[in-house]
Amino acid sequence: GEAQVDFGFGDVVIAGRLRQAALFMMALPYSGAMLMRGFPGECTETFQQGHVDAFSYFGGVPHRITYDNTKIAVITVGRRRERTLTREFLRLQSHHLFEAHFCRVRRPNEKGHVEGDVKYGRNNFLVPVPSFDSWAAFNAYLAERCQTDRQRQQRGKDGTIAQRLQTDVAAMLPLPAQTFEARRIEQTRANSLSLVRFDRNDYSVPTQYAHHPVTAIGGIDTVKLVVDDRLVARHERSWEKEGSFF
Repeated sequence: GEAQVDFGFGDVVIAGRLRQAALFMMALPYSGAMLMRGFPGECTETFQQGHVDAFSYFGGVPHRITYDNTKIAVITVGRRRERTLTREFLRLQSHHLFEAHFCRVRRPNEKGHVEGDVKYGRNNFLVPVPSFDSWAAFNAYLAERCQTDRQRQQRGKDGTIAQRLQTDVAAMLPLPAQTFEARRIEQTRANSLSLVRFDRNDYSVPTQYAHHPVTAIGGIDTVKLVVDDRLVARHERSWEKEGSFF
C-alpha cells in the first residue's frame, strides 16, 4: 500500500519530432508494479496529472508516498524531516489524503526502488526510440507495457507482480469521489496587445481586457484566462517557447 514517485527523462518521437519526454514514475515497492507516464515537461501540472493517472490505474491511493525534495512539492527543507510544502502539493495531498514522506538530503537511496524502475522503464520501453502520433498515444503504449510487465516474477519474491499487486491495492485508500484538476495558477496582467504570458508563451484575451489583471490557469491541454470571476478566454496549450496565440 505504499509508493515512491520520481521523474526521469527519455527520448521519444511525437508527431515526427524527436522530443525529450519527462517520464513520471509511480512505483509500488512491495508488489513491484509501476506506472510510467510521458509529458512534454516536468512541472506542477504534470506532477499532479501523473498522480491522478497512477491512482486511477492502480485503483486506489497509496497511504504513504515517498519523494525527493523536488521544488514542485517542497519550498524549504528544515531539520530532519521538516518541510515547508507548496500550495499545489498540499492541494493534491489533502484531496487524496495520503501521507507524504520526503527523503533526507543527499539520501536518494531512500527511494531507490522507483529510481531503479525509471531506469528499467527507459531501457525496456524506450529502446529503440519509439514513435507516436501524439502524447496520448505514447501514454497508452506506456500503460500497456506496464500492464504486461505485471506478469513478470521478480528475483527473490514469491508469485508474479500481478499477484502481489492485489495485496498492495487492498492496503490502499479508496479513490476520492470527485476528480482532481491538475493545474497551475499564476497571477499576471494582459499587456497593450491583450496578450497574457504563461509558461514562456503569450495567449490573447478580448481587447477590452488589455492592461487588466488576469488569472492564468494552466492544465495539461488547455490554458484558461480569468478576469475577476469571469472566464474570458480558453486556449489549447502550447509546450513550445515564445509563441503567440490569438
